[in-house]
Amino acid sequence: MGERSFLEELKRRRMFRAMAAYFVVAWLLLQVANVTFPPLGLPDWTQRALIIGLGVGIIPAFILSWLYDLTSHGIVRTGDDDAAGKGKIDAVDANTPAPKGDASIAILPFVDLSPGKDQDWFCDGLAAEIIDALVGVRQLRVASRTASFRFRDGAADPSDIGRRLHVGAVLEGSVRKAGDLLRITAQLIDASSGFHLWSETWDRRLEDVFAIQSEIARKVASALRVSLTGEQAARAQRYAPRNMQAHEFYLRARQLVSRISPADWRQAPVLFRRAIELDPTYAQAHAGLADALTQLLLWQLMRPEEALAEATRAANRALDLAPDLAEAHVAMGHVRSLTGDHEGAQRSFERALELNPDLFDAHYFFARHCIARGDYARAIALYRSAFALRPDDHTVPAQAVQALDQIGDPAGALVLARQTAAGLKHQLELEPNDARANYLLAVMLARMGQREAGIPYVETALRLRPGDYATLYNAACYYSLAGSLERALDLLEEAARLGGGNRDWIEHDADLDPLRSLPRFKAFMQSMPAAADAARE
Repeated sequence: MGERSFLEELKRRRMFRAMAAYFVVAWLLLQVANVTFPPLGLPDWTQRALIIGLGVGIIPAFILSWLYDLTSHGIVRTGDDDAAGKGKIDAVDANTPAPKGDASIAILPFVDLSPGKDQDWFCDGLAAEIIDALVGVRQLRVASRTASFRFRDGAADPSDIGRRLHVGAVLEGSVRKAGDLLRITAQLIDASSGFHLWSETWDRRLEDVFAIQSEIARKVASALRVSLTGEQAARAQRYAPRNMQAHEFYLRARQLVSRISPADWRQAPVLFRRAIELDPTYAQAHAGLADALTQLLLWQLMRPEEALAEATRAANRALDLAPDLAEAHVAMGHVRSLTGDHEGAQRSFERALELNPDLFDAHYFFARHCIARGDYARAIALYRSAFALRPDDHTVPAQAVQALDQIGDPAGALVLARQTAAGLKHQLELEPNDARANYLLAVMLARMGQREAGIPYVETALRLRPGDYATLYNAACYYSLAGSLERALDLLEEAARLGGGNRDWIEHDADLDPLRSLPRFKAFMQSMPAAADAARE
């Protein structure tokens, strides 16, 4: 058996559980025989024969248990597992297969069991890293963070989550953090039956969290019978920070960035800077700082003189520290795009994709860069590849619909709009108060000619986020497509008054085409500097 001990192999094949079940059934049969055989007038030798038969039956039971496993999907042959033996299994074996053809999983945010109940950002970061490690496995469909994290409150059981996210397995867990000590528990659950497929607990120090993340990813892949490469499993460990407190600030900052809120975006650079102070060699923190600052600059939430030089230094420092870190090249792509270096930005994004083809941000932000530059064909391909990495986040293909129109494929745009609208409606069934899904669904309905149908969705988005630039801007797009041009201009100007906006994007946004001939729109555009011009001020 190579490195695996015989005891570990017995555990992997669930032999102890099978033998325990055999002895329980044998004991019950003997009890029934003791009560029923005498009244039935059966001779004494029948009980002795039963005892002997049950004793002899241990041998075929052992053999069958070694070769086969009884799962919720029937009897399956137990296969070899070259990834086993790397950790102590607490409950059941890590190699029970998911149903054939249904290699899919949702990874929930881990539950915070820490005394202060103040580690939700750490729990989210742990789950997000496991998602990132597994999302590149071609044989495995992984529900996106956006979809999985909707179930953080624990109100839905695994079977409900599996049904609503169309996955065959659910990974859940908990974290108890006290100082630099961690207890992390993870368990994989069959979504169709609710049975536990695998469970394990780690009692380690905080600096071991990256190794634990990789180990969980490997064992989940093994349990679902898919292949996780060493590169994918080890990615989180390669650039682990020297200072774990720096990592904590980094995770907090990333959590703020993911919320797509101007207030959170403004706070994120503060936490990235603190991470860098604690660990100046932390490449991801430098890349994160550059990303956060360029987002603020892109939407004119900060002035170039306030942040551009710092963003450029941060991106360069990330590359100096980790030239093969894909996130560092994405950060540089952001900076170059912002300053009008189109070719340089393209090289940076392409390099990021070479280093990590499974990095969603590289596909997504490269696509947005291409849209802003009018390269619609490339943007469509990138949005599609981004959507392939997050197939349940229908806000991604929504942004490719207008690009199909721009390249002269209105039929393709209509088909994609219908598909995206159906997906967005499903997202809203899961989370009705998702403002972004609401306003994007309204835009899709307008593109499909269902203008009146979009009004409840766009007005819900405006009610949920009345002072949010993105909501106001996309509501303007909806009313532009719906023919309410004055209402669209009111919303567009209100969005600009918040201090945000990106002229390059507005110039290439086909949803605003109905407004372009209006004097009021022309005056509005003259008042906005281009992103590249603003960056040079």
